[in-house]
Amino acid sequence: MKPIRVIFSDLDGTLFYGGPGKTQMTKENEEAIKRWTSLGHRFVIATGRPSSIRTELMQRYPIDCDILACNGAKVIFNHEVLWSKEIGPDYIQEIMDICEPYGESVDFALDMDWIEWVVLRRHGLIEENYGGAIFNTTVQQYIDVPREMYPNKIFMVCENQKVKQELMTLLTKRFEGRLEVTSSGQDNIELCCLGVGKDIALKEILQRLDLEETQAAAIGDEINDLGMLKCIPYGFAMNSARDEIKNQVSYTIDSVHELIDWCIVHNNEKKHSAYDK
Repeated sequence: MKPIRVIFSDLDGTLFYGGPGKTQMTKENEEAIKRWTSLGHRFVIATGRPSSIRTELMQRYPIDCDILACNGAKVIFNHEVLWSKEIGPDYIQEIMDICEPYGESVDFALDMDWIEWVVLRRHGLIEENYGGAIFNTTVQQYIDVPREMYPNKIFMVCENQKVKQELMTLLTKRFEGRLEVTSSGQDNIELCCLGVGKDIALKEILQRLDLEETQAAAIGDEINDLGMLKCIPYGFAMNSARDEIKNQVSYTIDSVHELIDWCIVHNNEKKHSAYDK
């Protein structure tokens, strides 16, 4: 069996889990990534966040990584954008119409590589829960003017679990065959273009690297990670994840740095030949 050459890691709740305020990675994770890449292997961030987080990470930490952003809707590989799949204004308007009856119990933002966030409503749930961002433009103002760039993802926040479950069921049925509907947390819903997913982007990168599925490992903690964790043999859920996530994968582990150490030991134990990739 050939060695593991690439690790795909979720960000929030995974790579950031256990760090200061759980919004930064631990020193152990940082050192492990450097140790992994120094061996000539790749480390890929697979996140629901916009791709601008890659630049922020590389400024904060001395690591180099590829990124599957917005659940794979935008992919930067070898410092180049492989693709950027955007949700157009007609879909955005339809989503606004669906949310209208829910009033202030639902809010959403357009995920793009902007400093400024575009939100459904000012002083709503997005600002209440993510107050560190800059909010000046509403979704309606944004789609009223033709644009060259539209969002890679719509990030929706619900007031409670009941609203989330009801709305997620409605959106999944309404956009079947048109948009992908998933979640990265207990109070949120995420929408991307059809055919977008962390698993799809993972497989594309493996193909470009000419690697087999057994040469990749992945780690995550939420519903939007499941496709990625289940599409390869070495998919790990964080032990901190909910049981509904952990019960669907083959492996669980406490941290990214432990996964990296596991992969290094795994590679050494296999005693691969010089002809392996």
